[in-house]
Order: sequence, then structure tokens, then C-alpha cells
Amino acid sequence: MNQRDGTPERLLEAAGKLFSEKGFQGASVRAITRAARANLGAVTYHFGSKERLRVAVLVRKVSAIAARLQAVAALPLPAGQRLARCVQAIFAQAAEQPEAPKLFVRWLLHHDRVPPELIAQQRALIGALAHVIKDGTAAREFRAVDPTFAAFSVLSQCIWFHLIRGVAAQVTGAPFERPEGATAMAQHITDVILRAFAVEVT
Repeated sequence: MNQRDGTPERLLEAAGKLFSEKGFQGASVRAITRAARANLGAVTYHFGSKERLRVAVLVRKVSAIAARLQAVAALPLPAGQRLARCVQAIFAQAAEQPEAPKLFVRWLLHHDRVPPELIAQQRALIGALAHVIKDGTAAREFRAVDPTFAAFSVLSQCIWFHLIRGVAAQVTGAPFERPEGATAMAQHITDVILRAFAVEVT
């Protein structure tokens, strides 16, 4: 068995879906390997353990959105436009990988310490948002705010929506589960953030 046969990728895909649907304990190695069309020893062979597979799944999810945000942060645009695009990027990633927010929250509920490889990707993600916010403050587009706190605020609003959108749709009757509902919420979050960060006029 080797990396070129696609087994690790299939295991990551299968594990991500099953961990999200059934939780870590509910997703057996047998079920994961069956869904990945791999033999029963594939998880140990490629990742060392089921727990290491879970960490690899999380790193993969976080690194994807981190790379997306870093690309947006590097664009030659005003900070406000880049921050709006960051929100759009988070929503786009969640649409492509809807299991990701739930996976991460499930993991947080049972862990106090974060593996180094996951910390690195989380720092890259928060750092990209903080970079845009720092640029906005330096250019006087934004008022003086703590860039790390502000970055967490932006990210948490986006993630929270994707965690509760199904329940929120049932409670409110709003079309949150449909693409147009998500688009409207992304715009709403952007408007709220930009107003909150706006330079106060005296």
C-alpha cells in the first residue's frame, strides 16, 4: 500500500464525513475503511491511529480555509473589500465542506490541548484575518481594534451561522439552508463587521 493509490485521501474524506455524522466514538475504523474502499489496517498504516486520523482530518479542513484567507489577504485591495471577501471565502469553504464546522466543534468539546500541526494552521487562519484588520487600521479605514480579537469575532460569526443554520431555519422560517439564505447572511455579517470597525466620526 502506498500514497499514490489514493488511499490516504479516501480515508480522510470518509473519516471527515463519518466523524461529523456519528462523532468520533460512533465512527468505527471498520466503517471508515469500508467507506474509503480500503482494508481494515489502512488507518494504522497511513495515520498510526484513529485519533491521528482525526487530527489529520482537522488539519486538512483548517489548512484549506487558511490558504483561502491568506490568498484574499494578499490581494491589492482596500482592507474593507478584503475583509468582505474573507467572509465570502469562509462561507464558500463551508458550502464545499459543510461537515467542517461541526467536526471542529465536536473535537473542541473533548480536548483542552491542540496538536502542534493544528495550532500552526489555526494561527495561519487567524493571522490572515488579523493582517487585513491591521492594514485597515493603518490605512484609517478601521478604528483601532485588537486585530486578534477582531479576527476571532469575524470567524466566530461565520462558523456559528453554519453550525445552527438548520435549526435557525426551522425556528425563524428564514431560508438559511438555501444558497440565497447563506449569501444574505454573509452580506449581513459583512455589514455588521464593517460598521463595527468603522472609524468613528466626531
